[in-house]
Amino acid sequence: MTTLIHDPQIQQIINPPNTSRFWENDLKRFESGDVSLDRHTAGENTIRAFQRLLIFLGYSTSSSGAFSIDGDFGRGTNRALAQFEFEHSLSKPGFPTKTLTYECNWRNARTEINVIPDVLLTMPTLEKMLEAAKEAIAKNEINCGDFDEAIFQLNALYNNDLLDCRKINERYGTAAEKASQNLKDSKNIIIHPEWILSIIRQESAGVVRPRFEQHFLTKFSKQEPQTDLSELRFRSMSFGLGQIMGFNYSSIGANSAKELYTAPLEKQITSIARFLTLRSSVRNVVSKTNPTADDFKVVAKYYNGSGYATHHYDESLGRWFREFKLLRG
Repeated sequence: MTTLIHDPQIQQIINPPNTSRFWENDLKRFESGDVSLDRHTAGENTIRAFQRLLIFLGYSTSSSGAFSIDGDFGRGTNRALAQFEFEHSLSKPGFPTKTLTYECNWRNARTEINVIPDVLLTMPTLEKMLEAAKEAIAKNEINCGDFDEAIFQLNALYNNDLLDCRKINERYGTAAEKASQNLKDSKNIIIHPEWILSIIRQESAGVVRPRFEQHFLTKFSKQEPQTDLSELRFRSMSFGLGQIMGFNYSSIGANSAKELYTAPLEKQITSIARFLTLRSSVRNVVSKTNPTADDFKVVAKYYNGSGYATHHYDESLGRWFREFKLLRG
């Protein structure tokens, strides 16, 4: 029987506030050997608790790559468990580990995920997950680099508590001002805080919710077969309030992709400012206080890619910019 499950910090990870602990019945059966938890046997509340733990450890739980707490032990949660077991030398003998980097592109990554076999959550794996969580807390190698903030973001994700412009400005406005001032002082680069806040509103709505891109993991594993799969997995995710892809880590001053995951909120906001000023054409735009419609298109294409117009990214960015400008006087 594992005792870590009753640790106060672990309890905050697996238990949403003000909810019943229905998963405890499953745990008792699990510990007694009466049941194995897999895609077909666990109850929704148990799966949600398990998903919260996986997300806290930095694993995507949806086949889309999202960090989702939906109570469905689907293909994405199955992949997360398989990844954790492989990265911690817990994969069962004969498990086809190459399926974790299955052939795919961005269009079919979600459908091809079926090649990863079903895996079971065993007692040794659960114990290792709990140990890994406590170790990460002790080393501060957790989302946002702070336990209380990580729990806040986890609960916001669970409740889908997205922030509007006013709340984003209240929570992150000061840090955006500081990031703007630091770039001006250190590199004589001008970026107005409204641009940083607009990206936060557009990309994450103020809630840190990473996203995993399987096709990048497949690509990187071919390019660097000797690199640890965990690091490649982090390079294949978008992180933080600005959803910056992990493979950009060196260009914004980080030592590894995982460092983007563990970065405190203030550093995440600084990373957005740095990322927006890497390219001269974009740097010229974000120095403006009265940007035009074409200016928003420049930033949208840079940040979201050539298909930005399909979902009106530039128009949304313009709307958020104007709202933040009004809020900030």
